[in-house]
Amino acid sequence: MDFVFVYIICIVLLIAFSALFSMSETAFTSVSAVRLKMMAKDGDQKAERSIRILDNYNKFLTTILIGNNLVNIAATSIATVAFSILLGMSTGSVTSTVVMTISVLICGEIIPKSLARANPEKWCIRLCSLISVIETVLSPLSWMFIKMTDFINRHQDAPATITEDELEVMIDEIEDEGVLEKSESDLIKSAIRFDDIQVSETYIPRMDIVAIDASSSLDELGRVFADSGFSRIPAYDGTIDNIVGVIYAKEYFSKRFDDRISSIREIIRQILYVPESMSIATVMAEFQKSKIHMAVVLDANGGTMGIVTMEDILEELVGDIWDESDVVQHDYVKNEDGTLTVKGTANIYEIVEMLDRELDPGDYEDYSVTGYIIYKLGRAPMRGDVVVCDGFTINIKVVKGRRVMEAVFTPTALEQAESERTP
Repeated sequence: MDFVFVYIICIVLLIAFSALFSMSETAFTSVSAVRLKMMAKDGDQKAERSIRILDNYNKFLTTILIGNNLVNIAATSIATVAFSILLGMSTGSVTSTVVMTISVLICGEIIPKSLARANPEKWCIRLCSLISVIETVLSPLSWMFIKMTDFINRHQDAPATITEDELEVMIDEIEDEGVLEKSESDLIKSAIRFDDIQVSETYIPRMDIVAIDASSSLDELGRVFADSGFSRIPAYDGTIDNIVGVIYAKEYFSKRFDDRISSIREIIRQILYVPESMSIATVMAEFQKSKIHMAVVLDANGGTMGIVTMEDILEELVGDIWDESDVVQHDYVKNEDGTLTVKGTANIYEIVEMLDRELDPGDYEDYSVTGYIIYKLGRAPMRGDVVVCDGFTINIKVVKGRRVMEAVFTPTALEQAESERTP
């Protein structure tokens, strides 16, 4: 019976080690490395030791699995011997299996893992020293298993790093937890997408450019500045396809006031030229480096597609920027009946996403609503035209020249409901 008492003590100790290993695995798996680094930066040496363990996570996990399996197998074997002495071979084996399964499951897995999951940083700090010792003791075994694993995985590709889509999901989860405000979450996601946005998605189209011929009079330039309210005006030589520079309102009015200029060409300043396929992140870097905040967007033939400014790029990050002289306009307006009234210059993909639909662009390679409507119709749009798409329809309401100024997007479900109500 004395041996049975010793066996029971051994079983309790082994289950305690099983709980230790399970708690360590959960704590180091779910801990925030960023928080540990902040604690280490504040001088917490145990946090720094925990980071070193995480840096070699493969060794840590192998050590934990080896240790956990050793203590669980040992505890089960000793329990079988103890219960066999007390109850006999057949009854003792069954009893040992039931008791050890429940004990290991509750005391060695569920409870310690729940505790570690609730506060992983605290348990990492508490257990890091002991884990370092166990890693040292079991290092020969862990080294052997790591080498075996490396040999088996030698022809497999390295695991993929986290994608931008996965990162955005993580940000949404952090927002749901209340750590980030929605505005902060939106700003971070805009920054993630920033490098993927091309100039062709954000530029001001050629037909919307307010520009002036370099041979025009100074009085005419003054009227353009006064009428537009812009602080910069592109200047072209003969045709809009030959934009030669940009004129700044501040310089014009200061020099005009002192009669220090006699022609527009004297105050034309350098402008940048960028292809439509360039990312806005690259354009932003060019703006910062050159201290020029306007660029001409060129098409494949070197003609002018439009212009892009620093403000246009910043709006991709923080949303629309309005100043005192701007008339606030939105790309779309939500109607009470579930439809969207949309400007022709709006991004077709964003509008379709607002409707919770998917768009099959076909051969269409641009982004504007007007361009997509022209592509679907195969001609210039007219007021009253209807474009039927998969999941929604587009009703053209206002047309100016060949441009759609306003259209109404109606989800198919709403349109069907309307037709059922109409006798």
